[in-house]
Amino acid sequence: MGRFSTVFLVLVLLLVTEIGQTMGQGRTCPRLSNNFSGACFFTSTCARVCRGENFPTGGYCNRLACYCYKPC
Repeated sequence: MGRFSTVFLVLVLLLVTEIGQTMGQGRTCPRLSNNFSGACFFTSTCARVCRGENFPTGGYCNRLACYCYKPC
């Protein structure tokens, strides 16, 4: 029974650590890019345009549109 308790405690600590890291990161708020033109196929291009629009964390392609994001 002692070994089971130890393993269970370690798993609970790992789970709590992961939850804390996720909650500590916060949310990101997306916004459609104003300066990106055309269909968005490459996230790296979208991210570069978004950084030029003062979105320091970059951007991503979603459904052929470029979305910029930053912490909320």
